[in-house]
Amino acid sequence: MTLKIKSIAIGFICAAGWTAVAAQQRFDIETTTRWVNNNTSLEINAEKRTTGSYTVLLQFTDRQNTRQQPIFKTVMRNPTQKLLTVEPIQADRPVRCTYRYYYIRGYRHPKLDSTFVYRLPYSPARKAVQAHSLYDLNERHFDGKPIRGWSAWQFLLEEGDTVFAMRKGIVVEVHDGETPLQAGLQSTFRSKNNSVLVEHPDGTLCNYSVLANGTITVREGDVVFPGTPIAQAGAYYEEGERQVRICIYFPDDNPAFRPNASVRDVSAFEWVFYNPWFATGDGTMQLTGGRFYRATTSPELVQKEMTKKEIKLYPDL
Repeated sequence: MTLKIKSIAIGFICAAGWTAVAAQQRFDIETTTRWVNNNTSLEINAEKRTTGSYTVLLQFTDRQNTRQQPIFKTVMRNPTQKLLTVEPIQADRPVRCTYRYYYIRGYRHPKLDSTFVYRLPYSPARKAVQAHSLYDLNERHFDGKPIRGWSAWQFLLEEGDTVFAMRKGIVVEVHDGETPLQAGLQSTFRSKNNSVLVEHPDGTLCNYSVLANGTITVREGDVVFPGTPIAQAGAYYEEGERQVRICIYFPDDNPAFRPNASVRDVSAFEWVFYNPWFATGDGTMQLTGGRFYRATTSPELVQKEMTKKEIKLYPDL
């Protein structure tokens, strides 16, 4: 989540980041403003430089000659988008306002279906795979705040095993080029690893990580479906266990955020995780750590979120 400050006055605009470094940083989303309606209303627009949806929040810290509410929040899906127009109370005088803006990838769907059934990320042709529930490193080792609904899974696979998409979505981030540590330098976690991030139709995000270097077959902007090959299972170190790790999450308002606080030490948003339901060889269920599960698929599972055109284009999934 990123924050910038913009100060808007009559005929004058200034912008600054929190620090000199932030001021030079290339942000995923930048806002611009322009006067409309005979230079009395202020139109606030945004430009998005990455793929996928974002939640954008504007916090107005000063408002004069306007009934604009102090908080405005919207979802940005297009490369450019008008966020809102700040209208004046007295039509012959311009508005005057100051605002900050915040953004985070994804959005919380008002009718999020947490019982949606996902495909397991490995082949139905292989034997049952053991699933391990992963703990939150930040909370356990660094006294971090517990993450809402924390849930993440590790599936132990074999070298050459393909990792498949679990649900329809658009690829919004791809990170490749990380090689395993040398033999003898064993590690159960690395902050840098090869990964693919997919945004689902309901705004949730799925991160597939610990993918083998150079095997990722999708790019940012690609649409994937349940059963679309993504990469091969990877490892943290040479001769290490081949695996894939997945987690599903979405952004939500942070209840600890105080818009009028003088110190900005709390984010406007926070991540919320949830434990999904999976189609398995033994039926639809939520996973239990340590148990073995066989993947399964069906036309109903694959085509649930596909359009008629997509069904015709991809009949073999």
